[in-house]
Formats: sequence, C-alpha cells, structure tokens
Amino acid sequence: MLNLQRNFINNEYIVSLNFILLMFLPVSLLIGSAVINFVIILFDILFLIDVIKKKEKQIFNEKHIYLLFIIWFYLIINSFIGIDFESSIVRSIGFIRFVILAIGINYYFRKYYDYFLYNIIKIWSLIFIVVTLDLIFETTLGFNLTGNISPDKGRLSSFLGEELKIGNYYFGFILITLSYLLLKFKNNYILYLFSIIFIIIALLIGERSNFLKVLFILPLFLFFFENKNFLKKIFVIFISVSILFTIVYSNNNYKTRFWEMLLEPLIQAKLNPIESLKTKMHGAHYDTAIQIFVENKLSGIGLKNFRKISGDAKYKNTNYQYTDYRQTTHPHQMHFEILSELGLIGYILFGLFFYMSISNSLKIYIKSKNLFQLSSMLFIIATIIPLLPSGSFFTTYTASIFWINYGLLFYKKS
Repeated sequence: MLNLQRNFINNEYIVSLNFILLMFLPVSLLIGSAVINFVIILFDILFLIDVIKKKEKQIFNEKHIYLLFIIWFYLIINSFIGIDFESSIVRSIGFIRFVILAIGINYYFRKYYDYFLYNIIKIWSLIFIVVTLDLIFETTLGFNLTGNISPDKGRLSSFLGEELKIGNYYFGFILITLSYLLLKFKNNYILYLFSIIFIIIALLIGERSNFLKVLFILPLFLFFFENKNFLKKIFVIFISVSILFTIVYSNNNYKTRFWEMLLEPLIQAKLNPIESLKTKMHGAHYDTAIQIFVENKLSGIGLKNFRKISGDAKYKNTNYQYTDYRQTTHPHQMHFEILSELGLIGYILFGLFFYMSISNSLKIYIKSKNLFQLSSMLFIIATIIPLLPSGSFFTTYTASIFWINYGLLFYKKS
C-alpha cells in the first residue's frame, strides 16, 4: 500500500491529480453544476493524456463503449433535425464528458483497485456519512449544519439548500457506502445496522421516487451480497419496514407525502399505476411526452426541447388533473424523456446499451463477486424502472451520479 502511494507521488502525477479530483467529485455535487463540470472536464482531459501517454488505447475496445460513442454521435446528428438546434447542440456535445468520466473511473477502479478502494471509495463513503449526519441534524432542528432551511416542510435539502434533490444523491451513493462498510469491518451486523439507518434517512428526505428506488435496491443488495443468513436479513427488512410505517403514520408531513399522495391514489385506482397518474402532476408531464413522441416517432424533437413545446395548447388533455401544468423543463421520467426528445432511434440505442451493460456486468459479477459492481448494477436497474419520476437523465447533477455508478459496473482485474 505504501509503495503504491509512493509510486503515485514520485512518478504518477497525472494519476495522483485525477485521484484527488475523484475524491472531490461527491463534494462538487453538493456545490453546483459549474464546479461539477469543472471537475469532470479536468478529470477527462488528464485521463485522456494519461492513457495516450501510456499507450493504453485498448481500454476503449469494449462493445458497450463503442455503443456509447454511437449514441453520442446520434445525439449530435439529432440536434440538426430537432426543433431547436441551439438548444440541443451544447447538451448533445457535452454528453461526451460523462462517457469519458465513466471510462476513466472504470480504468482506475480496475488498474488500482486497492488504492481506489481505500482512498476514493473511503472518501466517498465518509462524505455520504457526513451528509447522513447533516440530514439527521436537519430533521431534528429544522436546518442543516450550514444553516440551510428546506423550502418544503415535508422534504429535506441538506447542503443543497433551495434545491430539493438530495434524495438522488442519497440513492446514488447508499450502496457504494454499504459495500465499503462491509469490506472495511467485515461484520454483517454493522451492515444491517447502517442499512436500517440509511433507509430511514431516505424516507425522511421526503423524495418519494428516490425513496422507492432505495427501498427496491437495498433488500436486493442484502440478499445477494452473500448466500446465507436469510432469516436475519428478513428480520432486518421487517424491522426497517415497521419503523418506516411508524414514521409515516405518526408524522402528518410524511403521512401526506407517502400515504395520501402516493399509496392512497394507487389504491383508489385499484392498483393501476397508469390510472393513478391521471391525478398527479407527473402524469400530465408523461402524457405530454407521449403525445410529442407520437408526433415525432423516429427522432423526437431534440434534447432540451421538451420545455419549448410542452405548453402548446394541442397537448392539453383534460383526462389529466394537472394538464394545465404540463409545461416543464423535461418529462421527469427518463423513458418519456428519451422517447419524446430522441425518438425510437434514441430509445432503441439506449435500450441496447442498458441491456448490454447489465447482462455483461451480471456475467462478470457471477465470477468476481465484487460488491461495488453489485451496487452499481442494482443502481442502474433501479434508475431505468418505468413510470417512477426522475430528474433529467442528461443534466449535470443527475447524469454525474449515474455515470459515477456506471464507472464501477465492470470489474476485471487488470
């Protein structure tokens, strides 16, 4: 370990700088898009210099990477045929920064695994725990450690202040942190304890969609990280669910958000999620996206253009309660975002990409049993669940969290 660190200091200056940038990456997510983009772009440039200098261009010779570059080229071409070139082209060209970020993370993850684990992943996990403590502080006192007060009483914002999206951050790093804690302490009881704490915090954040994703991936992680202690795992899940129900029913804010706004409409719709969406604002967004897709089936309207036409009168649908609020920046669901803005061509390309990535990583995981690969695979599967609301797949904040996880998806010893 010390020899490896000495090697970084004496010879691997670019690698050392890139590792510092990776350590800082989760913090940049808590600061703002400008800082995130600066860190990612600098990392990308240094990474490309590093692999060119070492003549390791073979790292790009992977089918899923070829497909990513094909998707990037399609995004650029699609900008020319969309409804507003100027709106689409910058986002389309900028997509490459996330591709390089994911490739770079995976390269360093595989080549310097021990150093990556005990430095990068360790720092990411510590930052996640600090965010957890901050959320507990905010829950208790009504403001976070820096004095931020959430603009919504039923939701927490932590270090993000006015932006109510800390739930996405929590969803993105929860399994990475649990994986590190398990490897660090080699104690299942510590894993179970932190799992209960983290899932409670995910509920207290108040973001329904991200909480449901956490509720989906956490039990799967507990059951798949090892094939034993199933009764203990079931008990942990039972305790967690019991605490969650107690919190929801004993607090009016959470009762409103999770019972009255989520479960009750679904029950009234006879467990038909499509029907229940007609009473929700996101349902109006989804319906508008579908209408736009029907009019532009092949190639969509171009990235970042949903905001420009979603308010058109022709998309008004009185079957949806919030149809007058249909105009927004994006459809708030990645499937509808891709369909409406990139059409069938884009949807098929991304569909192939997700299928290829998940199926290949599953084959590798069966052999490697690498916990971080398992955590990223579950994260990606949860990300592509249909109907659940989400941030725009192409914005800096959401995309950064996704591609950080994607960088850990393939683990092969170098």
